[in-house]
Amino acid sequence: METNQDAFFRELLGDFRIEAAEHQLSITDGLLKLEKSPPPDEYKKIIETTFREYHSLKGAARAVNQTDIERICQSVESVFQKLKNETIILSPPLLDLIYKCNDFLNTMVSEIDTTVKSIKPGIYMPLLKSMDNLIMVPAQTTQPPENKIITFVQENNPEKETAKIIPETEKQSSEPPINERNTSKDTVRIATRKLENLLLQAEEFIGVKATLGYHIKELQKTNYPDLLILQRDMGHFHHNLSRMVDDLLFDIKSTLLFPFTSLLEIVPKIIRDLGKEFDKKIELSVSGAETEIDRRILEAMKDPLIHLIRNCIDHGIETTEIRKSKNKPSTGKISIHISQEAGRTVEFTLSDDGEGINRKKLIENIIKNGLATAESIDRMGDHELLSYIFRSGISTSQFITDLSGRGLGMAIVAEKVNGLGGSIVVDSIPDQGTRFTITLPLTLSTFRGVLVKSSEQQFIIPTTAVERAIRISYNEIKFVESKPFFSQNGESIALVNLGDVLGVQNRKKNIIRLMQLSVLILSTAQNKIGFIVDEVQGEQEGIVKDFGPQLVHIKNMAGATVLGNGQVIPILSIPELMESALQTKSTIQELNQEEEQTVETIQNILVAEDSITSRTLLRNILETAGFMVKTAVDGMEAFQSIQSDTFDLVVSDIEMPNMNGFELTSKIKNDARFTHIPVVLVTALSSDFDKQRGMDAGANAYIVKSNFEQSNLVETIKRLI
Repeated sequence: METNQDAFFRELLGDFRIEAAEHQLSITDGLLKLEKSPPPDEYKKIIETTFREYHSLKGAARAVNQTDIERICQSVESVFQKLKNETIILSPPLLDLIYKCNDFLNTMVSEIDTTVKSIKPGIYMPLLKSMDNLIMVPAQTTQPPENKIITFVQENNPEKETAKIIPETEKQSSEPPINERNTSKDTVRIATRKLENLLLQAEEFIGVKATLGYHIKELQKTNYPDLLILQRDMGHFHHNLSRMVDDLLFDIKSTLLFPFTSLLEIVPKIIRDLGKEFDKKIELSVSGAETEIDRRILEAMKDPLIHLIRNCIDHGIETTEIRKSKNKPSTGKISIHISQEAGRTVEFTLSDDGEGINRKKLIENIIKNGLATAESIDRMGDHELLSYIFRSGISTSQFITDLSGRGLGMAIVAEKVNGLGGSIVVDSIPDQGTRFTITLPLTLSTFRGVLVKSSEQQFIIPTTAVERAIRISYNEIKFVESKPFFSQNGESIALVNLGDVLGVQNRKKNIIRLMQLSVLILSTAQNKIGFIVDEVQGEQEGIVKDFGPQLVHIKNMAGATVLGNGQVIPILSIPELMESALQTKSTIQELNQEEEQTVETIQNILVAEDSITSRTLLRNILETAGFMVKTAVDGMEAFQSIQSDTFDLVVSDIEMPNMNGFELTSKIKNDARFTHIPVVLVTALSSDFDKQRGMDAGANAYIVKSNFEQSNLVETIKRLI
C-alpha cells in the first residue's frame, strides 16, 4: 500500500520531470547558439546562462535522489566553469561530447518512473572520462573555433522565423530564440487535468444550445398568432445564450492552446544530428510558428514530425556533391509553414528542395506488395499514386537502415494524423522537392461534422475528410472490372453505398436506379472515395462522446454525439470507414441497354414555406407528381439547404420570417453557384406591384394562391426543369 510519503515523492518526481524538461530546452538552445560562435560579449552571456541551467538541474536532481543525473550535470558544469574562466576553448569534439551528455540526460529523465534503466554508469562514465581528458588541453584563444552550426532565429516579423545551418562567420541575430518565453506577464501553473475537466463541463452547454435551437425550429413550423411573440422572445434568448456559450468555450479552449514553437524546439537539433550523420548541409526556415493548437495535438505530432524530417533528410535532400552536379545550391533546404485555416483547422506544411519521390521505385514496390496492378496504376492520377507512400511496407529507399527502408515511417505518420481527425497530402516534383501538407483540427474536444441519412439511419461524418457533396445520375456511373466509378473534374473516383459499407439494410435498394444520387466525397492521404447516401442533412457541431467500457470498439465508429432533439447519432471513423469501403463488395450493378433506357432522373425540389399546412400541401402535391421534396420553414433555412445540397428548382412563399421570398430569390440569383436554379413564387400577394417585385428579384414564375391549381403548379415546374 502506498504511504503518504510515497505519494508525496511520486508527485515530487512529476514536478522534477517538468522542471528538467524546461532546463533541457534552455540548455539545447544555448548549445545551438554557441555552435554558431557568437560575438565575445554574447558568447560569455550564453556560457553563463547555460552554466546556471546545468547547476539548477543538478540541484533539482539531488533533491529527488537522481544521482546519475546529478553526476552528469556535475561533470558538464565543470566544463562550463572552465569555459567561463576561459581556461579551455569550446572545440567541436567537446561540443559533441556535451550533446551526447544531453542525450543521456533526456533519456534518464524520461525513465524516472521505470525500473529498468537504459543509461547506467558503465555507459556514461567513459563519456565523462573522455570529456575530462579533453578539457585538460589548455586554451590557446578565448574565441570559439570556426564550425558549421545551427541556430534558430526569430525575426522582428513574427511571420518569418528561420533556423539555419550556416557558417560561423555570419553575424548573430540580436533577437531572442524561438523557445524563449515572454515572462513579463503574471502566470500560474495549473494542472492540465483541471483545465480539461473545466472544458468538458463547459462543452455541455453546446447540448443546451442545440436543444434550444431545435425547439425554436419546431416553433417556427407553426404559424399561430399567439405563439409569434413567444417565438420572437425565445429567438432573442437563443441568440444571447449561443453567444455566451461560444465566448465561454473559446476562452476555456484558449487556455489549452499552445504555439507550435513548443513542438518545433526539437527540430534544430534533429536536423543538426541527422545532417552530421549523413554529411549533408541543411538550412531550415520556419514561418507561422506562433500559430496555436490544442496541446494534446502538439504532443501527438512529435513522432510524425520526426519521421517527416528524417524522410526529407534521408530520401529527399541530396549530398553536397550530387547537388552541385545538378547545379543546385550545396545547402539543402527544409521549410515549415503553419497557418490557421477558416478558424477551425490548422495547416502544417513541410517541404524540401531535394530529388523528389522516385516514382519508378514507388510503382515497383506497389506491384511487389500486391497493392495494385500495372494496369490500374496507369489509370491513377499523380496524387493517388503518391498517396501509396503512406501504406505499410512501401519504401523507395534502396537500403534498410536504422532510419529508413522498412516502409513504416510514412504509414505511422498517416495513422497518427488520421487518428487526430486530420488529413495528409503529398506533392512531389522530380529534382525540385517534396511537400507534405497536413490539416489538423484546432482542438480535439468539439468538432463539426456532416449529418447524413443512409438506409433510414443517421450518421455524422467529420468535416475534415469531406471534400464535397454532389449529386450524380445513375448514367454517370462507369464500371471498371465490375467496380463502379464516376468522374469529377477529370478524376476517376471509386463509388460505394454507405449502407453497404456499414452493413445496414437499405430499404430503398431499387430506387437507386430511378433518381439522382447524393454522393459525399471523402478524401484521406491514401484514398478518395464517393459514398452514396440517402440525404445530406447539413453541418452539425457537437461533442465527441465515447461509447464507454461496455463498447470499447465498434467497427467504423469513432464515438457519438447528441443532437438538439436528444437523438444520439454515431460519428464515423474516417480511417476505418475508408478501409472498410475498399473491402466492401459493391451492390451497385451495371445496367444493360434496356435498363439504361428506362432509367429516370427524379428532380429534387426545395419548398420554402412557414405555414405548416401550406408546406404539407405543397409537399404532397409535388411528391405525388414524382418529385423528391425537401422543405424549409423560412428563406434563411432554405438558403442554408441550397448550400449543402443540390436542387433542380425552388418553390417559395413570400411572407416568411428571418428571410422572405423576395430576399431568398435575390440571394439565389445573385450567387454564381445557384443562379441557374429556377424559382417559383407561390403566394397570397396578388398585386401587380408584388408580381413586379418578384420578377425583379429574378423569379421564373409567380403563382397566386387564390387562383391556385395543382396542375398549374406541376405544369409550370415541368416547363422550367
